[in-house]
Amino acid sequence: MSPQCNSFSPVESKASEGLTLFIKMIGISLLIITPLSIIIMAIPVFNTKEISTELKIILLSLFTIIASFFAWLIIQKKQKNTTTHIIADEKGLHHYCNRNILHSITFTDLNPNPENGKYDVFLTEYEESAPCLCVYLFEQTLNKSTYKTVNLDIDVVITNGNLLLKNFVKGILIFRPDLKVAPNVLNLFRLEEFDKSNCILSASQSRK
Repeated sequence: MSPQCNSFSPVESKASEGLTLFIKMIGISLLIITPLSIIIMAIPVFNTKEISTELKIILLSLFTIIASFFAWLIIQKKQKNTTTHIIADEKGLHHYCNRNILHSITFTDLNPNPENGKYDVFLTEYEESAPCLCVYLFEQTLNKSTYKTVNLDIDVVITNGNLLLKNFVKGILIFRPDLKVAPNVLNLFRLEEFDKSNCILSASQSRK
């Protein structure tokens, strides 16, 4: 049996507190500096006699809209439930806010590609970004299966994102052997030699 198959252990995201704090400080600074700069710029504009009243009204409206937008960003940031950590376990990939699950992609939710012969788990490459892992999920509004990108959306910088996705793909190989995983996915996460048959047997025995 492959050493990868001895057990399927959950993997939890690991945060880099220093880098997270640095990025948050930059974000807070921008939220403060930008509207403050607008106010500083607006004062001499409105004191200038050469500018007509109509133009001043237009500029005032523009400054108000920009300031309101940044105020809205701050309020939204405080109100929304943010992901504190992510776990890839035997059920799927879960985004948590402290102890509460915000949303999950479970292995039972995964669907085969509607186009026969195509891969069910694959990579989508964008010109200026890294390859993205994609799976098929049922979209109720469209009443059909569509591919979705497996995102690790989280408000902290995580250092083991690749390991989380690898564990998720490994779970697909074990718990959803009916799905076809593209070779480049296995290559990316170094799972080419993964012994799926032994893993399925190991998983079924551990559940008894």
